[in-house]
Amino acid sequence: MHKLKLLVIQEGLKANAESFLSEQGYDVATVTTPEDAMISALEIDPEAVIWPEKFSGMSQWQRVKEVLESRKPLIPVSNNIWESRITAKHPETDPSMGMLDMEAMDASQPMTTTSALLDCLEDFQNRKNAKDVHFYTKVGNKLKRIDLNNIRYIQVEGKYSAIQLESRQYHVKASLKDLLSILGSPDFVRVSRNYVVNLEHINHIDVYQSTVQVAGQDIPVSRTYKENLMKNVRLL
Repeated sequence: MHKLKLLVIQEGLKANAESFLSEQGYDVATVTTPEDAMISALEIDPEAVIWPEKFSGMSQWQRVKEVLESRKPLIPVSNNIWESRITAKHPETDPSMGMLDMEAMDASQPMTTTSALLDCLEDFQNRKNAKDVHFYTKVGNKLKRIDLNNIRYIQVEGKYSAIQLESRQYHVKASLKDLLSILGSPDFVRVSRNYVVNLEHINHIDVYQSTVQVAGQDIPVSRTYKENLMKNVRLL
């Protein structure tokens, strides 16, 4: 299962946060300065930001916090969380176990152990997955439900994007960039300026012709997006 893409803000050059979360399977980037935090947030588009409690009171970080939390969920952590490295879940020794409430969590309730943080991330991921399995689009005077796993590919057609299902297309007035953000699923990968494909429906990839076949359609893969496609397929 795909795990969250995280941006971790931490002090100094410690690698504890990145190595620990990477070991758990998360896609992690770490930053140590306000400038790098803003740049990385735009470049990697994380699904959540791990925020140190101590930075909330620092003037040079305040604007960064305001911008980040307006765009992405901020998960606050205590200042010494990476020193504890509690990876096992032991309810009898970890008072945070069994009491984590994602709905009630705010900046005044930082995660104090890595086990609590992992539970928080897992809960957030479950909520995200449950929320992102379908959407609705207007067809005539009705709202038609479209399940994400039924989408084969999406193609730009002028000001519209054509969403291709097994037996029909739906046209929506949105760019591919906006659609990727709305879909919020790692199964959808951009392969060219005009196409996004669902990895679950790729029949084969022609590395010489630079195409992917989806639902019997050969879709071109541009040089710009080829590396991104290959990073998202499991190759043995």
